Amino acid sequence: MNSHELHLAKDFGACLAEGSRAAEYRLRNIEPVFDVYETFIFDFEGVRSVNDSFANALIVPLFTHHGMEALKKIRFRHCNPVVRLMLESALTLGVEAAQAGQVPA
Repeated sequence: MNSHELHLAKDFGACLAEGSRAAEYRLRNIEPVFDVYETFIFDFEGVRSVNDSFANALIVPLFTHHGMEALKKIRFRHCNPVVRLMLESALTLGVEAAQAGQVPA
């Protein structure tokens, strides 16, 4: 499988809280190669917390730009319960946006 691993603690530290940094990261590390890889693995090892701003900026636009294809391509690894909750919320928003046919602002 052709996958791209993203190690968030290495890139951001243990607390992920700035949506603007997540958006920049997505635009720099995911969007340009979205069609190149079959799977994107978001590795949260070493991450203690993620807020909704960060999770939403990282995940939701993938759905608005790529529709339900995003759900097929993204995987999460090493998520603690706090991180998992924020990611599940972002995934729900992303799926709802894709199903509603929303386009990025």
